[in-house]
Amino acid sequence: MVGISQILNTAKEALLAHQQAISVAGHNIANVDTPGYTRQTLTLTPALPTPEGVGFFGNGVRGMEINRHYDQFMVQRLASQNSTLSNLEAQQQSMRLVETSFNEVPGLAINELLSEFWASWQALASYPENQSSRDSTVQKANILIDQFRNMTTELTQTRYDIDVSLSSAVNDVNALTRQLARLNDQIASSETDLTKQNDLRDQRDILVNDLSKYVEVNYFETSTGAYTILMADGHTLVENNEAWQIDWMEDKLQWVSTSANGTQTKTAIATGAEVGGNIGGWMEIYNQVKPGVAENYLGRLDALANALIREVNQQHSQGVGLTSFTEQLTSADRAANTTLLTSTLDPALATETIPAGSLTINERVIGKIEGGTASFGLAKTKAYNAAQAINDAITGVQARLTTQVAGDAVTAMAAGEDGTVINFQINGVDVNYTVDATSGPPDDTDPATLAANVVSAINQAILDYNDPTNVPENIPKITIEALVGDGANGAAANAIMLRNTNAGDESRIIITGLDTDPLSTEAKLGLTIGTYEADATHNTGELSLFSHKSQIVMDGGTDDRYLEQLGLGGGNISSTDEGGDGQLTFAASDNQVLASMMGYDYANELQTDGGSFKMWIYNNDDTLALPQPVEISLERAYTLQDVADAINISIINASGQSTPWVAATIQDNRLVLTPDSNHQFAFGGDTSNFLATAGLNTFFTGSSADSIGVNGVIGDNLDNITAGTVNANGQIFRGDQSNALLITNIQRNENVRFIGGSSDTLDGFYNTLVGDIGIKGRTVTRDYDYNTLITDQMSAMKDATSGVSLDEEMADLIKFQQAYSAAAKLITSSDEMMQSLLQAV
Repeated sequence: MVGISQILNTAKEALLAHQQAISVAGHNIANVDTPGYTRQTLTLTPALPTPEGVGFFGNGVRGMEINRHYDQFMVQRLASQNSTLSNLEAQQQSMRLVETSFNEVPGLAINELLSEFWASWQALASYPENQSSRDSTVQKANILIDQFRNMTTELTQTRYDIDVSLSSAVNDVNALTRQLARLNDQIASSETDLTKQNDLRDQRDILVNDLSKYVEVNYFETSTGAYTILMADGHTLVENNEAWQIDWMEDKLQWVSTSANGTQTKTAIATGAEVGGNIGGWMEIYNQVKPGVAENYLGRLDALANALIREVNQQHSQGVGLTSFTEQLTSADRAANTTLLTSTLDPALATETIPAGSLTINERVIGKIEGGTASFGLAKTKAYNAAQAINDAITGVQARLTTQVAGDAVTAMAAGEDGTVINFQINGVDVNYTVDATSGPPDDTDPATLAANVVSAINQAILDYNDPTNVPENIPKITIEALVGDGANGAAANAIMLRNTNAGDESRIIITGLDTDPLSTEAKLGLTIGTYEADATHNTGELSLFSHKSQIVMDGGTDDRYLEQLGLGGGNISSTDEGGDGQLTFAASDNQVLASMMGYDYANELQTDGGSFKMWIYNNDDTLALPQPVEISLERAYTLQDVADAINISIINASGQSTPWVAATIQDNRLVLTPDSNHQFAFGGDTSNFLATAGLNTFFTGSSADSIGVNGVIGDNLDNITAGTVNANGQIFRGDQSNALLITNIQRNENVRFIGGSSDTLDGFYNTLVGDIGIKGRTVTRDYDYNTLITDQMSAMKDATSGVSLDEEMADLIKFQQAYSAAAKLITSSDEMMQSLLQAV
């Protein structure tokens, strides 16, 4: 029954409800300047009415729940936008450091210093015998070298600074994920359908926003109220009360998962701007200044220095200084001991293609390796394609094939051909074979016997040719062997096959002297005259990988399917290879070639097939010791010892003496040329590029921006700058300028090759690099300014919904105060009614 007590209860509920509303408004006002705070309001709802005869009488008002003014879509959009803005901010800060390194300040600009360097050579060409001109050339070179090294040092410092920032940011991310996991637990354990932890939720959103500034995140709320937070690539960072970590190690961002027993599993994740946030931005620029990447800023600066060194040295090595060399000369560069991994591709998988990106070597992604039909049991085409793909990836590993040529199956000799002498040459080695068609069986009337006999004759001829007791001793040594084909070793059954004996030796195999008449006896050998080089049809189906600077690290995914195609699966390839895990690490301790020709930084410039260099030898009175230069062939040179042997034998053969007038030895993997007390020497041209590759008679040393230097032989004696050349009569003229002029022409050469495959002038290549850096910097700044405006607009839109307005809160406060006063007045009125009733009794 409705009475005075019901009126009092209604007034009481109204007082409590509006007191709560005033409290919520006060909370809003108190947090008007609190970052990330979301405006709250109390939801008021009528109390359940009381039924009476005349109808339902209301029982006042009650506060149901405190709600946040929260636009989830806008909050998530703003978090994503903050990630983008932070990413650009990190890139902008880092690019400013990079741009400082490439700042073309007058007097320190690479282009200006290059121009001064070329001008010094032009001046030297005008006065080649002038010591001041020679000194100026060296000084200009040293200034240029200092700038290359300074730029490298600055980029290295930039890389270090970014590395420190990344390490710190990763620690912050891990701290944030732990805090978010704890907040998830507090929120999920304390909330009900009507009571929400609004302030804790605000704290959580603030942390998510902070996290998004480090990495791009996606998140959603579960039924318990907890957040599940994922990185952009799907790796989980927070789920319920669990937190995962990330790590920055060995230039990689890794996701860390810890099992119940404490075992950690680390998975490499995205590598650049796609990570989002500061971390993604820093990684984007870090990748541009880390070593070993041909396409980045540091790699392109190294490519410029590399090309400059190569071009100048190749021309400088062709010339001669003011005098010949009278003392010991040591090569500036070393033929390093080289790791060699050789495998035979699986012929059963020859037609299968390895997709691009399925394989990495030394962290460089290998492109598509096309399959091809196996030929007589060997995957020759696929081996060729694999070598091309690996070399194109610029992995720091040189992929090489081994030359092999096979003839057709031999045809049995007829009895009437008995005693016929067959003469032909293999790389200049005379092979003589007399047909035996009557002594059998077995004899040459049997194809298998004929093939075996001819193969034996070839191998014996090569063995005799290489005999060191020959006078004169033959050079070069022929590293070829003959085999009988069996249908599965690359040749048809009973075919004669020739191949190089050194793994990864692409030296040509030359067959000459055979009668081309198809009806001749010699035609029955199945061989065809010609010069054969390692290609898609003339190789052993093997892949040889050389590395002189690091071990070979291959990653084929989670299993060995791709490694198996290359003949590298199943384990036991190296001392650490377990097999089945898609990984392979091969080190020098597993196999190496000592003082390998592939151990030079410029090994790919060597022209050993048909290439040679010349040495003029003089008596101490400057007269010629020999009327012609000694030509040293680099044919089949596989190690530096082969070169030393070729020099010594060539000089002995030319002089007729028992010892070389200029002795070639090896010390610390360097070639040392030592004239005896009665002789001097000079170089007279090089078609093999060996002198430039080894650092003999060169101007520069090194192969990159941080290793470039002036050859010590020139630093010690300016006379060794090769402004001229030895003329056809072996004469050296102090006023000769011919080589200096050719060096100045390098400045205008539009076909200079750079690491990565591009061609340009040296100036043009550098201008493109500086232009790309400038464009990148401007683009990042423009994008940052644009996204700053977008972020401000989105923040304003969010604040319009979630922010606290003091005007609104004051208006609500007055409204709630008036309602509170009215409720109090109702209590007073009810009290007066009660008093009147009591007085009437």
